[in-house]
This record gives sequence, structure tokens and C-alpha cells, in this order.
Amino acid sequence: MTFKIAFRNFSKHWKVGLLAILGTMVATMLLVGGLSLGDSVGIYLKDKVEKNFGSIDLIIKDKADTIYFPKGLDVEKMNTLLSNNPDITKFVSVEMAQITAHIGGKYVDLFAIPLTSDFKKFIGSDVDKITISADTAESFGLKVGSEIDIVTSTGEYTVKIQALGENELNFRGENASANGTIFLPEDLFKELGIYPLKVPNTYFASTSLPIDSQGSFAQDLSKEGSIRVKAAKYDLQSSPLNRIISYLFIGFSGFSVLSSFLFISSFFGIISEERKASLGVLRAIGYSRHKMFSILFIEGLLYLIISEIVGALMGVGFGRLLVYRMNSLNLQQDDLFISVQDKIPYAVTMNSIITAVLIAMFVPIIILAYRSIQFSQTSPAELYNDRMAEPTKGSGKKKIWLFILGLLAVAALYVVSPLYSALLFLSLVPLFYHETIVMLVYGVSIIAAIIPNLGSGSASSFLARAGFFLIASVYIVFAFIPYLKALLEKFKNVPLVLALSYIDKHKMRNFTIFVIYSVTLVLILVSAIIPYSINKFVDSKKQEGAFGYNFIIVENPIKSFFGSYKYLNDATFTANFDTLVPIQLVEGQVGNDKEKYTFIISDSEILKNLKLPSDKIMKELQKTDPSKIPDKSVYLSDEIKFNSKQNEKAQITLKGILPGISPRITDEFTILGTYSTEEILLPLGGLVIWKDKKLFGSINGYAGITKDSKTALAAQEFVTKKFDGAFYITGEIEKMYASVNSLVNMALQLFYLGFVAGFAGLAIITFRNVYSRKREIGMLRAVGAKSSVVFRMFIYEALMIVTMATLVGIISSTFIITDLKSFISPAISDFKISVPFWQVFLTIVSVFLITTGFVMIPASISKNIPPSEALRVYD
Repeated sequence: MTFKIAFRNFSKHWKVGLLAILGTMVATMLLVGGLSLGDSVGIYLKDKVEKNFGSIDLIIKDKADTIYFPKGLDVEKMNTLLSNNPDITKFVSVEMAQITAHIGGKYVDLFAIPLTSDFKKFIGSDVDKITISADTAESFGLKVGSEIDIVTSTGEYTVKIQALGENELNFRGENASANGTIFLPEDLFKELGIYPLKVPNTYFASTSLPIDSQGSFAQDLSKEGSIRVKAAKYDLQSSPLNRIISYLFIGFSGFSVLSSFLFISSFFGIISEERKASLGVLRAIGYSRHKMFSILFIEGLLYLIISEIVGALMGVGFGRLLVYRMNSLNLQQDDLFISVQDKIPYAVTMNSIITAVLIAMFVPIIILAYRSIQFSQTSPAELYNDRMAEPTKGSGKKKIWLFILGLLAVAALYVVSPLYSALLFLSLVPLFYHETIVMLVYGVSIIAAIIPNLGSGSASSFLARAGFFLIASVYIVFAFIPYLKALLEKFKNVPLVLALSYIDKHKMRNFTIFVIYSVTLVLILVSAIIPYSINKFVDSKKQEGAFGYNFIIVENPIKSFFGSYKYLNDATFTANFDTLVPIQLVEGQVGNDKEKYTFIISDSEILKNLKLPSDKIMKELQKTDPSKIPDKSVYLSDEIKFNSKQNEKAQITLKGILPGISPRITDEFTILGTYSTEEILLPLGGLVIWKDKKLFGSINGYAGITKDSKTALAAQEFVTKKFDGAFYITGEIEKMYASVNSLVNMALQLFYLGFVAGFAGLAIITFRNVYSRKREIGMLRAVGAKSSVVFRMFIYEALMIVTMATLVGIISSTFIITDLKSFISPAISDFKISVPFWQVFLTIVSVFLITTGFVMIPASISKNIPPSEALRVYD
């Protein structure tokens, strides 16, 4: 009978049930989606362990080895080290080089490895064909018989693919994330001049240890001193990527989950109040407290079970969407270079679904049990009459306990920070004294106390200030409600005045939904303004480029053995640029500063288009003829410690960057000025003006300016064919921030989900208000008020809640953004805040429109209640 009554109540109120399911399923949907995203990434990484490594457990290189400048290993020493280790089952030395392949009109960087007899023995295959990684072939549509061009330091050659590699022959670098490898017969590998050294630079090794033990084994092996040992399988299998992605997503959606929980608390409170009249009869005829508890608990549990089922199903679909979006983030298209784009397959485990459901149900069940216990302990008279009990002594004791707990929290926080302890005290006082003037004074006091501390402290301090800004804004806005009501009374707008009166009278009843709207609006506004400001900042950096130049050429150091291409002697190539200046990258130390910095050496020609983050330097350059600036002049970063002043000499030691072959040069240089390293796009310790100075071991290159992206693309392709590095700064910046923008958009969408619970909660609150105000509705209708007045009263009340939440969101966001600007200024001093007013306006308008739609149903019910029925409620 108990279950029958609970099920009847559940089925009878199906409209309210739909809103309940809509509000409560959000938490389950987001949690299932987030955890399934983690499952997908975890299974994807696990599959790559064997797919891309085969029997390769360890990858060993010299610590000084780089892509452009590979360093050989001591073969005899390595063979002895590995042979004497009982945990190493097999190993092989490998000559691994970097090449560029021309595939489908675009370029792709690949590894190249010769198929030596030892390597074939290591992989257990006698393959002697030109083999390309299967992942590479699949990504670029290559098949056996396809032809590709490979660019080496000696030229460009066409080769025909004869096999597709699996396992070890599907090798994609230490992290299994590179573009792949082309394996060439040993004779062809030598003929093409791919590898410049006489000894191998890499060792592959297999162990008898389980993958979980290979990480510590690699660390012990690397203690040899000069080698770097990578436990490839262990690092990939234990990668925190799947957990980080899941937690990052759940973190972004955390407030939406919290909104759902707050909604549940409000909804169950409404159920317990609505059932007082209908279940009061049962209590009066002798139903026990246990049965009353069971009736309400079972009804609430039915709502939860259905919402969990719907939420889990939608979570699976939502997880698929997230995986699709993750795969889309990887698709960074480039006009010249392409890369292998892995596709993460969608997967979800039953364990994740159960975990998400349990987490999503834990808080609601506790809330439901608490409300059901409260309901079961209510007297039959109170239930039957549908009257709220008068405040008892227990409620006074409850306030005393809350006050004591608040003081303890203030005292505990004082140990950590006296400032935030005082702010917490100011935040708690209005909760016990609801007078308008108290809320206004304390709200203003909180803001006044924070303003002098803007930008100070750590990230946690910034978050704490953001929370206090929100609290202060809430108090200030609530303090103006009586004054706003008095103002509107002069316009004799009855529905609007009634709406404000109920908000003022029942502050705590609407507080939950108000907080949901306020915080979510703050998150959305901040998340809209910051990315927009970043985009504006990036646009300015694109104009600035790298110290005024947006195209950088870095010559391949390996080519120094064969002779470098003279780009300045090629008139066709230089025609692509407004200017092209030779530069050298070197390492420098200033005075007694032991830190090493990257310096550029060039002639005075570079000064014509130079842009450094220093107004003083730029003004002086505008007045000075660059050709008259003498050699051995230098502009230094303000990060470098030195005692000399402007136009004085400082001792600087310069040496090439390449290891082992770079002599040092120490001389005195005239300091022309200093600039801010924090504001420069590329980290640069100094710029040395020294015409025709060649420093052995430096990395040579060029700095140019090109205004047309197509011209830059052609120049970049030309340089790539010469096996040198070309960087179009403007294009690189655009690609760099493309993924950032996608992530921000995803975060914004997650914040918007918080409104789903908010909208549903506001509709539930409106339902509650309709039923709890039947007597007031009856009185209004009895004195001649039209049904439209009642309808508008509830609409206005909902819109006023949203309006106040919007004001709180705008005020809080203003202070939070100001604080954030001050917080990051020491790191990025030229960062400016820009507001996307149109986007902010559309966000706020959409909130109002959707809110109106959600409260239309309960508001329509209110206007259709007959006066006679409404007045009988309290008879």
C-alpha cells in the first residue's frame, strides 16, 4: 500500500516530475560523460603500447642528443652495460635520423631507420623492403606501391612504399605521438646520406620485467650518467592524460553538478510541503511515522531512479560528443605541414557508469532522507491544515550553533590569513541580521577591504577574493530591493510590486536559485571576457612578431658539414620579403651573472624594423640612423643582472649553442638600453650589433618580414626543401591559439549546462510559490484582480530573480576581472582587458528568454485557479 500511494503521487504529478528529471539528470549526464571520456583515452593509450612499440621497452639516447644535432653513443660501453644486465633480454643499436617527406602536396616530418641485420634480428623479421609505419599510411592514405618524396640534407628523392609496418615497424617516437618512421634498406639509407654520424645515436631494448616495473628500472639504468633512458611503454600506460582530461572536464562542469544538487534540495523541499495536505489525512487516520517516511522517500526515489537512467543514457551520448570534440581539437590544419591525427575511439565501462550514478545519487539521497525524516516527524494537525509550524526554540538553538561554528571558522582562518578571516566575519554577519542597512554596509565593507589587495597573493588568494566579491555583490543587490519596491509603487504596477514584495519577504526561499544563476553568470561572463581579451592580445602579438619580424629561418646545423644555402644570393627568394636580415643564435653571459641567455648577433640592418617592448628604446631608434650605431652595441633584457648603465660598457661572454665545438669569446659591449622580457614573444636575452662577426658553433639563420600568407607559405616550402627550418610566426601563433579557443568554447558550453538545473529549479520554485500562495491568489481574484495580473506576478518574480542575479554577475565579474588583470600584470604587463559587449548582451538576453519559457507553465496554472478554490485552502 505504501508503494502504491508513492507511485500514485509520482504518476499524478508527472509535469513536475519532468522538470525534476530535467534538473537532476544533469549531474549524472556530466559525470558519465566525463568518466567515459577518461575510459576512451585510457583504452586508446593502452592499445598504443603494443601497436607502436612491439618488443621495444626502453629507448636509450645520449643526454645531449637533439633532433637537428644527433649525438652518437659509445657502442662498446653501451653493449657492455646492456649485456651485463640480467633484466635486458635483447637490444639493438639504431641510427635514427629526422627527415622530411613530401606527401600529397604537403610536408611531414618522419624518422628514418636503416634495416640492418641486427635490427631485423631484434624485431624477428627478415624484412628488407621500404616500409612506412602503418599509422602514417592510414592517416595519409598511402598503400603498398604509393610513392613519396623524402627530403634529406643532400637532396630530394622519390621512393616507393613496399610494405606497411606493424609493432616495432610502426614506431612513432618515444611518446608514440610523432608522425611515424620510414624504414629503408641499409644500402639505400647510406646512399641517400640521411645520417651524418659514424656511430648510432639510439638503442632499443627489451626487458623481462612487467610494464609496471620498467619505469624504476629505466631510472636506475640512466644513473650511468651520460644516457637518457625512456621507459616508453610504462610512460604511456601510466600516463595521467586520461585522468587529467576526465578531472578537467568534471572540474569545468563541477558547478553544473553543484547546481543540480542545489536544485534537488529545493525540489524535495517542495514535495514535502505539497504532500502535507494530501498525506495529512493518512497521518490523521493512524499511519505511523515510518510509513509516512517511506511514502515520501519512495516517491523521491522514483524521481531519482528515472533521472539517473535518463542521465546515464544521455551521458553515454554526451561522452561520444566529448570524444568527437577531443578528436576535433587535434585537427590543426596547416597549409604546408601535416601530421598524423590519431582518432580516440569511444569507450565506456560499466564501472564508470556505476561510479557516476553512485556519486550523482549520494547527495540527493541524503537530502531526500533528511526531508522525509522531517516530514514524518510533523504532527497530523500541521500536515492536515497545510500550515507551517511556528518557529520553535530548536530553531533558535540552531542559529546559536551556526553562530558558534561561524566564529570557529573565522578563528581558524585567522591563523592562515587575518585579512580573509576578517572578510569571512563580514560575510557572516548579514546572515544573522537581515536588515537592509546591515547588508548594504557589510557588502560595501567587503569590497573596500579587498580593493587594496587586488593582484596580490597566489592563485588560491585570487579565487578567495572572487568568492568574497560574489558575496558582497549579493548583499548589495539584496539591500536595494526595498528601495526598488518603493520606487515601483509610484508607478502603481501591482504585479511588479507584488513580485518584489514576495522576493523581499522570502529571501532564503529564492536564495538557492539566485546563487545558481549568479555564480553561473559570473563564470560565463569571465569565461567570455578572458578569451576575448586573449584573442585581442594575440592579435597585437601577431603584429609585433618576433622582435618585429614575422618569418624566421633556422639553418640545419648538420648542413654545416656540406655547405649552407645562401638565401640572400637568391633574388627570387628574397623578393618574397620586405626585408631579410642574417642572424646568429648564440649563448651569452653578462658580467658576473652565471645564468646563460640566448643572444642574437646581427648587423645594424636589423634595427630598421626592430620592435622591442620598451618605449624608450623605440623612441630613440626613431631618432637615430641605424647605420651609425657602432659594432659591439647591445640591447639587454631587464632580466639580466648587471651593474652598468645605459651607454656604459659591460663585459659579455658569447659562445655558440652547438655542444662541444663552440669556443668562448669575451669582450666589452656598449649597452644601448634594456627591454622587458615578460612582454617579448620569444625569450631573448640580448641583441648584439656586430657586423660580419661569425661565431663558430652558432646556429645561423635569417629574420624576415612578409605581409602575405601565401607568399610566406611559398617561402616556407622553399626553405623546407633545403632541409632548413622555417617559421612563419603569424601562422604559428594562429595555430597555437586555435586549440585554446576550442577548449574555452567547450568550457563555456559546460558552464551553460549549469543553467539547465537553474532554469528547471526556477520553474519548480514557481510551482511551489503557486501552491503556497493559493490564499493570496484567491484574495487577489476575489477583489477583482484579473487572471493576467496573477500570471504576470509570477513571471515578474522569476525575471526579477534573474535580473538581480545578472546585476550580481556583472558587479562580481567587474571586480574579478580587475583583480585578474592586476594578478597577471607582473607576468604580462601589456595584457589588456577587452569586453565582447555583443556576446555579453546576447548571453544575458538568452537567459531572460529561456527563464520566461521555463516559468510559463506554473504561471499559467496560477491564473487558472478559481477564487473559491484558492480561498478554501486555509478554511
